[in-house]
Amino acid sequence: MAYWRDVARRGKRMVKQLRRGRRKVSARTTTSRLEWERDAQEGEFRFHKRDRWRQTGDFMAQTDRLFRHFGFAPTDYAGKTVIDVGAGSMLRTKFFTDARLIVVEPLADRFLAEIKTTDLRDAEEVHSRPAEQLIETLVGTADLVISINVLDHCFDFPQIVKNIRQYLKPDGIAFLSFDMHAEADEMHPLSLTEATCSPIFADAGLAIEKVTTGVGDALGGPQTYGHGPFTLNYWLRPAIVP
Repeated sequence: MAYWRDVARRGKRMVKQLRRGRRKVSARTTTSRLEWERDAQEGEFRFHKRDRWRQTGDFMAQTDRLFRHFGFAPTDYAGKTVIDVGAGSMLRTKFFTDARLIVVEPLADRFLAEIKTTDLRDAEEVHSRPAEQLIETLVGTADLVISINVLDHCFDFPQIVKNIRQYLKPDGIAFLSFDMHAEADEMHPLSLTEATCSPIFADAGLAIEKVTTGVGDALGGPQTYGHGPFTLNYWLRPAIVP
């Protein structure tokens, strides 16, 4: 709980700075893949390897609160295909009962080899590749593409969005939730804002159905996953071409 209280304090402080004009947003949607692999990914792997919280019941209890806050119910995708982009070492998408779960996670092979408690094996397919790399066999298969607290950790946001669009069925939906940053850092190479995201979604052929900020009470007060003042949450559908 001390961690989340600290997250809440940092988020509130940044909101005040942005509102008072003391801090400007420096958006960045792409960065060096080499630096991402060397710094962000290595840091991410170390974080997951030493993390114990994901092995407790609180991880899925928090996931349940989070997903319900976003309007999802466990049975929404029963018998349907859910692609989890950036699943990490534990599957939040097991929230969806009887769904066909497919994982796209660049560190998956290392998680499976070195973290005994990972449950990635419970997914029907696991692709140990960056989200920026299109997986041809997944094109047109997804009823839902979901990504939680991931996309600011990547290196090419526009390419990921293009891939997500290709994965969706014509009536599919993408739900993307990530922290808004005032600036990028080593562990969060991208700084994504509403102003920069909107044209990228449009260019990829995705229409914004809904956008919100924050996570309500799902995380016990903080409105961010750990960095920045709040989350950005997007519900996206394939755009209708006239």
